[in-house]
Amino acid sequence: MRDLVRIRACVLASALAAGAGCASPPETVMSPAPAPPVAMEPRPSVAAEPSVAAAPLARTGTDVPPALRPVPDAPQVRARMRAARARGLAWALANQRPDGSFGTFESPRAREVYLDTQSSHRAFHTATTALVCWSLIAPAVDDPAAAAALERGLGWLERQGEIGRASGNTFYSVWAHTYLIELAASVVRSPHLAPHHAAWREVMEREVAVARREQSAEGGWAYYDFNHVGQNPSGNESTSFNTAAMIEALLDAREAGAALPEGVLADAMTCLERMRIPTGAFAYGTYAQLGVAADYNKVSGASGRLQVCNLSLFRMGATGIDGESLLRGVEQLRTHHHYIEIARGRVMPHEAYYRNSGYYYFFGHYYCARVLQVAPAGARRDLLVRWLAEQMAIDQNPDGSWFDYPLYGYGFAYATGYAMRTLELLVPLIEAQCAAGDPAAPGGAPRP
Repeated sequence: MRDLVRIRACVLASALAAGAGCASPPETVMSPAPAPPVAMEPRPSVAAEPSVAAAPLARTGTDVPPALRPVPDAPQVRARMRAARARGLAWALANQRPDGSFGTFESPRAREVYLDTQSSHRAFHTATTALVCWSLIAPAVDDPAAAAALERGLGWLERQGEIGRASGNTFYSVWAHTYLIELAASVVRSPHLAPHHAAWREVMEREVAVARREQSAEGGWAYYDFNHVGQNPSGNESTSFNTAAMIEALLDAREAGAALPEGVLADAMTCLERMRIPTGAFAYGTYAQLGVAADYNKVSGASGRLQVCNLSLFRMGATGIDGESLLRGVEQLRTHHHYIEIARGRVMPHEAYYRNSGYYYFFGHYYCARVLQVAPAGARRDLLVRWLAEQMAIDQNPDGSWFDYPLYGYGFAYATGYAMRTLELLVPLIEAQCAAGDPAAPGGAPRP
């Protein structure tokens, strides 16, 4: 037995030696000559040099975040706004699809937002088209090209019918319902769109009924429900921003003549008020309302959603939300703006500081403009109006579009819709400032 073991060991050693020899093929005349050794000059370590390690970092630019730098005066901002709106409109008209819609399911990247099923694209496509069409209503009054584009867009939306859920647990369709209601309310109140009034009143009534049906058991709205058991979402996953945006849409629909289902607003208000945090922020969702110290529930992580939440509760007459609350909320957005600005354009949801995501950027700024419409007039509001308008001009791309998140092929279109609506709402506020500072303007008086 011992002899057999010795024989096997010898055979194995011979095989290894042969393999080692095969691993080094003989040199040929083509083999390069080995390079001569290079002398290495020793260098001191940065960490070993106290003067280098302790030196202050070189700074390029100012220590003041961009959003807190001096704001131009009203005439300068007005000129910038007019140019931005003209470029934005030109981009929208040039990028409408042949069927009248805006945006596409095509994506330039391999990893994208969770869909569940491909039906989610109908939700994204419809919501994006509704947003851009909404931004075209005002230009269509005196611009034939905008009017023609709006006609094509409204026609496409009218042909889509009701947008359903992708599945029981995923329904980005909440965005489509929200902005179809907003668009319908605007269409039926626009005299130059009288031929569309009947069709869009039907759309508004249908979408209001859908909103009540899709309202969760706790009174809010969201786009996920991973515990679904029935027709209505089960609750505990409602988000503050979806709930507040839907409240805004329903209030606008009521002002346009829609009859709202009994209890729909009261239930939503109860849900949203539970997500209020003493700092002035709002929890991301009902499932996170007890985690008030979480980074995403701090003002730095909530500035993109607290505008719409403040606004909807203010319009509903909620206790503790007054004009001061509205102004303070916008000032918080301005103060913490660099955090949401860092998120703009990032490709992964919630990858920026305080879990900010790019797709809250223009959403938050649009509702900020709506807040400023109803906030108390005065020097504080004037400054914030000019700041927001200037920020929209700064954010515009050279081609006239706006962008905050690469959501398949919808990102540029929906962001442009939000930004155009934002500027539209700010126009009368900026014009009022210009008139107040120009004695020659109608009603103008010198500024103190």
